[in-house]
Order: sequence, then structure tokens, then C-alpha cells
Amino acid sequence: DSIAFTEDYAKASQDEREARVKFKTELADDLPLVRASASELREVLVNLLRNAVDAIEGEGQITTRTSTENGYDVVELSDTAAGMSVEVKEKIFHPLFTTKGERGTGMGLATCYAILRRHGGDIEVMSAPGEGTTFSIRLPVAAL
Repeated sequence: DSIAFTEDYAKASQDEREARVKFKTELADDLPLVRASASELREVLVNLLRNAVDAIEGEGQITTRTSTENGYDVVELSDTAAGMSVEVKEKIFHPLFTTKGERGTGMGLATCYAILRRHGGDIEVMSAPGEGTTFSIRLPVAAL
């Protein structure tokens, strides 16, 4: 659902700023269930995907991967955008920090972080200038 919703957003970006974004998925079969609010997780994923769309200039790709590791379901969202400096990476989860100027509120990633922590999960970012960005979300597998 989150990818489909974001594809519409990406098409609008193509019209506005001539950014052409392709979406690729590498989704694992039969992931274990997690105990979480579907609407809140959708909010996290849409926010991260939209940020990736906004970061891509010209042509780029966003890849969504899922897996299970050590009792956690993992979602990785990777983009081929310009990447982030160490200084930006250190601040992105702080409320009111934005790199989008007037277009951003600085609450998106802070909200994502809060939602994931409330669900017993975590989020990490790997990025470097010129190398794109990958956000890794980890949510604990539900006990049966």
C-alpha cells in the first residue's frame, strides 16, 4: 500500500521537478507477524518513501527489501539519491530539523522514530555523500 501511494507522489514529482523515480521490491515470503498498528507503520513507510522521492534529482531508484534477522522483521528502504553528510545524519531524527527549507516541518523522521520505538522497534540510517541512503527498520516478531 505504501509503495502504491508513493508512486502517485513520485509521478507528481516527475511533473513538478522532472525527477523520474523507479520502484523496485525485494520482498521476502512469509515474514513472521509483528504486533503493531498498521496505520502507524504505513505512516512511517510513506514518510520514508516520500523523503526518498524528494531526495532524487533526475533519474533514480528506490528499493524496498524485507527480511527476518534474529527475531526481528527488517524493512530496508534504499535510494540512489545524493546521500547525506555525517552532520545531517546526526540530526535527522531530531524534532524540527529539516533539509527541505520551507517545504519541510522537521517532524517526519522524528515521528517515524517515535512510532517505531513505541512498537519496540528501531530505525537506523546508512548514508554518505554520493552513495545514496538506506533506512533500516527493525520490528520485533510477535510471540505466538
